[in-house]
Amino acid sequence: MVNDTIPGTGIEIPEITQVAFVVEDIADGMDRFGGVLGIGPWDVYEFEPPRLTETTFRGEEHEYSMTLALADLAGTQVELIEPKEGPSIYTEHLDEHGEGLHHVACFAFEDTEAVIETFEGAGMGVLQSGRFVDTPYWYFDTAAELKRSSVSVAAMGAAKPALLRGDG
Repeated sequence: MVNDTIPGTGIEIPEITQVAFVVEDIADGMDRFGGVLGIGPWDVYEFEPPRLTETTFRGEEHEYSMTLALADLAGTQVELIEPKEGPSIYTEHLDEHGEGLHHVACFAFEDTEAVIETFEGAGMGVLQSGRFVDTPYWYFDTAAELKRSSVSVAAMGAAKPALLRGDG
């Protein structure tokens, strides 16, 4: 059954590259996800200037930073995010929902500009964006359409991100 009130994008997501969770403390999160689910080893990265640039939040230029922990689970990247400085969709998530699932991401789009235009055209604009080293990223406002205000869809370009190459 198709619900005509939900805007269709026509986008076919080639893969779910990443599943991400917001946590209050990165070390504690790694311990919990490692202990309960056996996920690890973890690589930890600081997303902050000068390597984090072109950051936006809710349509305006805005600085924020975060610590990320990344691990592989059967070919899917698991990401833990601890917000550090400045308001962001991560701090909003913690304030409104506490720790938990934040987004799913695809790093395999061939034409990210077309993906952005399609989501925006369907009324699901960019909530937050930025560039880490050489890799741009975008989070789309899919809360109303997915009926889960704590889950968003993120996208990165087809070029293999620095973090996935191991030089992030």
